[in-house]
Amino acid sequence: MTTDFGIEPRILSLPHAASYCGESRATLYREWKLGNLKFIKMGGSTRIERSELDRYIDAKMVIAA
Repeated sequence: MTTDFGIEPRILSLPHAASYCGESRATLYREWKLGNLKFIKMGGSTRIERSELDRYIDAKMVIAA
């Protein structure tokens, strides 16, 4: 997802965050409740920083032997 100016947003809505990391919104909420993800509340919406998603993805990565 890019803005009208061709810039990747730093903070993603929950549906965009789920699409970005290939998880469902329910999974992201579960990971948040387990303390594995940090969310940002902006007004009435929940957002996640792209760097937080990258950290989450890196932590889930498994290297095959």
